[in-house]
Amino acid sequence: MKKQTAILLLCVCALLTSCGETDSSQGKVTTAGQTSAVTEQASETQTEQPEETTAGQATESETETETETETTTTTAKATTTSKKTKKTTATQASTTTQETTTTQEVTTTTATAPPVTTTTTTAAVTTTAATTTAKATTTTSAMTTAKATTTTAAAEQTTKAPKKTTAAVTEAPKETTTTTTATKKKENPPAAVKAPGTVDFRVSTTSTKTKLSWKAVEGADGYVVWIKRSKDGKWERRKETTNTSCQLKEPRNKNYSFCVKAYRLDANGKKVYSEKAHASAFPYLYKENGVTYVDGIQIVNKTYSLPSDYGNGLTQTTLDAFYEMQRGAANDGISLWITSGFRSYAVQSSLYWSYVNRDGSQWSADQYSARPGHSEHQSGLAFDLNFAGTAFNGTREAQWIAGNCYKYGFIIRYPYGKESKTGYNYESWHCRYVGKELAKILTESGLTLEEYYGLSSRYS
Repeated sequence: MKKQTAILLLCVCALLTSCGETDSSQGKVTTAGQTSAVTEQASETQTEQPEETTAGQATESETETETETETTTTTAKATTTSKKTKKTTATQASTTTQETTTTQEVTTTTATAPPVTTTTTTAAVTTTAATTTAKATTTTSAMTTAKATTTTAAAEQTTKAPKKTTAAVTEAPKETTTTTTATKKKENPPAAVKAPGTVDFRVSTTSTKTKLSWKAVEGADGYVVWIKRSKDGKWERRKETTNTSCQLKEPRNKNYSFCVKAYRLDANGKKVYSEKAHASAFPYLYKENGVTYVDGIQIVNKTYSLPSDYGNGLTQTTLDAFYEMQRGAANDGISLWITSGFRSYAVQSSLYWSYVNRDGSQWSADQYSARPGHSEHQSGLAFDLNFAGTAFNGTREAQWIAGNCYKYGFIIRYPYGKESKTGYNYESWHCRYVGKELAKILTESGLTLEEYYGLSSRYS
């Protein structure tokens, strides 16, 4: 009985030993198979999920290391336990199976992240060389493929991204430009400056200077005076001023012509001149209150008349000059007095028509008498001395007057031989006040007012 029992125990031990080795071998195979299966799952998982966080990788790496340690321990336990009873061996085998399963689960979890799988593969070399090599090759290949695939996909996304960015950048300036164009206001060009009106000016000359004066032109910023020294000459810019008069050094010269232009300044400071500059050949005639003036000298003859209501006596200037001349004549033993001074329009009209009736024609009366409104007596600047008539011609008084009256500002208005110029017969007794300067020029030159100023004297 004891022998049978001993034999049975030996058989059991042998059986147990045989079962332990088989279980250990099967554990390795299972591990290899499991590793292969896990590797395939890891490859698929790597392709789908290329990246995990670094913190997660570190944690899973540590878990994998611990699992491998447990696997090694489990293998040792399996070898040792093979010498024990069936019950112990079965329990250990069950434990190995559970631990192996745990390894599988951990490995599966680790395979989710490609970088952790690489760490696990390195650790697995210690456990099983053949299995690790296969696992490492498979995992590395899978990782490389997954990485390449992921990198390619990322590269494609990166390549596409700049295109989208470029398109957005390209479109943005267009929108900005459109907005700028829409909001930009067109600047209206400055309004054109209208030229000022024509200047109405006067010319007054002496033997040493010329004075020009005019009325202010509305809106004018200034005036420019021009001069032409001969009929065929060119206009010369002479002076610029903001006043309404200017004085030039040019002496009296009947060949001179003057022009005054008003101007306005535009936005750029450019001068816009009056559209029609008033040019005047010397002398310049103008009318004021119906009275004609030239060079500041009042003109009354057959061409230029006076208003019917003009005048109320000899001017004070004329009277003062006469009294001075009268004293001068007295110093030379000549007695002078005024026979006929101022005549109104009505008096002249009565006198003229009396001559017409007496002579029987106007033409005859026109040779020595002025029509109403054309008489210098009405101007208050002229008078007849002593006794008017041809009997006065050649007398001492007439001779003294002809040689000295200019010293006091008078001229013989109708000199001998100038009938065609003045329109009247010679009158040695008729004196006209023009001022001392002009009186001297006319006397010394032998010119009449009409000749000097280029005027006509005939009825229209």
